[in-house]
Amino acid sequence: MKEYLSPLKITVLCAVFFLPGCGGGPTGPFPGGELSGTVVTERISDWSAEATGSRSRGGLALETNGDGLRSVNINYELVDGKIYLEGEDGRTWCDELKKNLSVRIRFGERIYPVRAVLVTDPVELSKLEAGQYIYRIESRIP
Repeated sequence: MKEYLSPLKITVLCAVFFLPGCGGGPTGPFPGGELSGTVVTERISDWSAEATGSRSRGGLALETNGDGLRSVNINYELVDGKIYLEGEDGRTWCDELKKNLSVRIRFGERIYPVRAVLVTDPVELSKLEAGQYIYRIESRIP
């Protein structure tokens, strides 16, 4: 008896093998390549307006350049107008940050060239949820 692929199996296979490389960035939980969108060339010092209004938590697309361009959707925490990312060993994006702290983030269709700064100050860390590595996002635009 021949076994046929059901429409659901075909959809899942397409999502796993084709969607991650489409659309100029990550798709849901699947990583992507270079982010697409409009690059913002102004310096941002307070991310409150850019980071989806007044929400203290949210999601953004992060593009790293450790072993080639790679982008993922990750959560962030917004505290006092600053964006913080929580990383841990074994997360590819976190491992790539250790190689190159110059990254890009995307909110909606706007892309921001930024730098990830490892937070080591105990006072600053006390404002955040505990994590193995906490990175603060800073604008690379002078």
